[in-house]
Amino acid sequence: MAPVAAAAARPTAEAGGLRLEPIADVPAPPAEAAAEVHGDCAVAPGSAEARAAQARGWKVFGEREWQGYRVVGVAAAPGVLAGMGCTSGGGRLLLFRDGRAVAQVFEPGARAGDVTVGVQGFDDGEDAKRRGGDAALGVFDWAVQRARIRAEDGTLRLQALPEADVYCGGRAAVPRVEGVALPQARARLLARGWRAAPPQREEPGFVAGMIEAGYPEVEDCAGTGQGFCSFAYRNRAGDRLTLVTAGELSRAERPGDEEYWPHARHAGVACAGPAAAAAPAAGE
Repeated sequence: MAPVAAAAARPTAEAGGLRLEPIADVPAPPAEAAAEVHGDCAVAPGSAEARAAQARGWKVFGEREWQGYRVVGVAAAPGVLAGMGCTSGGGRLLLFRDGRAVAQVFEPGARAGDVTVGVQGFDDGEDAKRRGGDAALGVFDWAVQRARIRAEDGTLRLQALPEADVYCGGRAAVPRVEGVALPQARARLLARGWRAAPPQREEPGFVAGMIEAGYPEVEDCAGTGQGFCSFAYRNRAGDRLTLVTAGELSRAERPGDEEYWPHARHAGVACAGPAAAAAPAAGE
């Protein structure tokens, strides 16, 4: 985990297939064709830093204050694709300190023409607070969280995701499931003390196939778009975990083929007890 200082060029840091490197100015967008999208997902710049990025030719997909830095998400052409929603292919994060660009986070080799790659989001900090005051900034691609940034002693660090996040005063451990096929994601949850919590239902309806496949804890599935499904689990303390997957169970004759199973996007926890606060899934 190599550091990147705000005031001087230091070795680059890499984690989760992403790279954090120092910069002295806002870079120009790459001279390459962007994906053909429908609609514009760019937002109006709300800060001088975001306007500086826009002036260089970027479009802004989000920004926030974080640990004394201004974080600005940029891409060549954020837009809407049918069945996918907003995408920011080849996007990156620009980090500013005192109005000056000091670092960027990007995915090496990610091109604007591929809507599934690149840095395309960051969390709002609420989930970090519920992890016990963890101030790390989650960095996302189009689908899942890939890494986290920390600011310590004036230095930015890119950090790999931990094996598990802990909520509810330490009693609820949520293992890494992002991008993992449903059978393996479920096995990881069970190994951490979570148990399937099938909802009460009169008729299975649209989720009948998932129940027949051995997942009675399925709550609901979308019939269009990315095919999101949610699954319910509880631990001994009564904390509730919701696992969200994307993709369809389209190859019933090949249940062991991981490629055709829904894959986990994220897991969120709601702590039991009147004083406990809900812990939303990262990225929400």
